[in-house]
Amino acid sequence: MKKFFLFTLISLCSCSVLASELNITLRQMEKQIDGNIGVAVFDSQTNTSWNFNGNKRFPMMSAFKTLACANVLYDVQQHKLSLTNKIKVTKAGLINWNPVTQNFVGGQMSLNSVCGAAMLMSDNYAANLALGQVGGPHGVTKFLRMIGDKTTRLDHFEPKLNYVEKGAENDTTTPIAMMNTIKKLLTGKVLDSESKVQLKFWMTNNMVSDGLARAVLPTGWKIADRSGGGVNGSRTLTAMVWNKHHQPLFIGIFISNSKLETLPELNQVVASISAKIFNKYNIVEPH
Repeated sequence: MKKFFLFTLISLCSCSVLASELNITLRQMEKQIDGNIGVAVFDSQTNTSWNFNGNKRFPMMSAFKTLACANVLYDVQQHKLSLTNKIKVTKAGLINWNPVTQNFVGGQMSLNSVCGAAMLMSDNYAANLALGQVGGPHGVTKFLRMIGDKTTRLDHFEPKLNYVEKGAENDTTTPIAMMNTIKKLLTGKVLDSESKVQLKFWMTNNMVSDGLARAVLPTGWKIADRSGGGVNGSRTLTAMVWNKHHQPLFIGIFISNSKLETLPELNQVVASISAKIFNKYNIVEPH
């Protein structure tokens, strides 16, 4: 019994030291990029959480697409929508990133395909089409309030939602609020089992986040994620990491108002933070 108590005490002290070291590292990184960093982690294996600037507001950018398509799935459950519904795709709707929808101009896409394009390829026009089915940005905010998220808010369609001025609250969340919501959507009771499988499928097969946490994820682990990028040196990653031996670890990494000007630079910072989190939570290659 004494040995068990001593082992537990040593483990707690070790985790505390690692958390303290990570706090110092993130403060140094903030200075290096001359910007703000926010991180929230929830480990469902141990039912513990950790954060850095977890209650500060950060722009969501394309990370909102998970929320919008989860809203779609919820409304399908409520028989308000069907994933087979057909939606018109017009030339007037094309904006700055339409890798999938541009091929359907003048025709129609199913709601399932619309969310697939938004989630797998981060297609901005597809995201707007999905938003149009759930009452727009304010409809998503209403959905979030209904499921208990009192913080996250969406105010605009693409691409305007990416332009968040420093200190503004529009189109923002906090790392803690976002991680709590992602956890509810992927593993909680908001969505039924079929909808959770669909949302997880979209996030697991996301094709636009390879340079982030996926780049440093050890073999033997799975990841479901969604990223976002905007103006003013901002980048976002929300992710769930797990394997057959470890319950999901939920990670939210937010960068805003940095001096970094290119996506590769921002990706490198997010990947570096991800690697440090993996090390802290013993997300390592199996022996």
